[in-house]
Amino acid sequence: MQHDIRPISAAQTRPLRQRVLRPFMRLAELVYPGDDHPLALHVGAFQDDRLVGIASISPEACPAAPQRPGWRLRGMATLREVQRQGYGAALVAACVAHVHQHGGEVIWCNGRSSAMSFYTAQGFAVYGEEFMSPGTGPHYIFWREA
Repeated sequence: MQHDIRPISAAQTRPLRQRVLRPFMRLAELVYPGDDHPLALHVGAFQDDRLVGIASISPEACPAAPQRPGWRLRGMATLREVQRQGYGAALVAACVAHVHQHGGEVIWCNGRSSAMSFYTAQGFAVYGEEFMSPGTGPHYIFWREA
């Protein structure tokens, strides 16, 4: 199945960030560090021109490999009704391609513990111990080679 993955603006990610990841926050609070970095990429997954998934990636050192050029994946989300249909994997693939274009070597994120099977299926490994993220629950640091 071919997925419709397109670049979008940071502002276009925020309604889905709110709906899926942080419903207790206002849109104005969902501006993430790195959103406005000149090399940042924000991508959207579309189903019949409806935004159903998002991901953002920007340069940031990886805790697991701080000496290597790292990129941080943030705000990864898909609507529940399209999960397990390949949209998330397509979003990660678009981010990996962008990192390759810009000479990055590692990609990392703080991912929800409940999403471990998704991240490991995309080639990520766990770094460190599980930790609590305020308001969103248990997380791990996930990382992979770009």
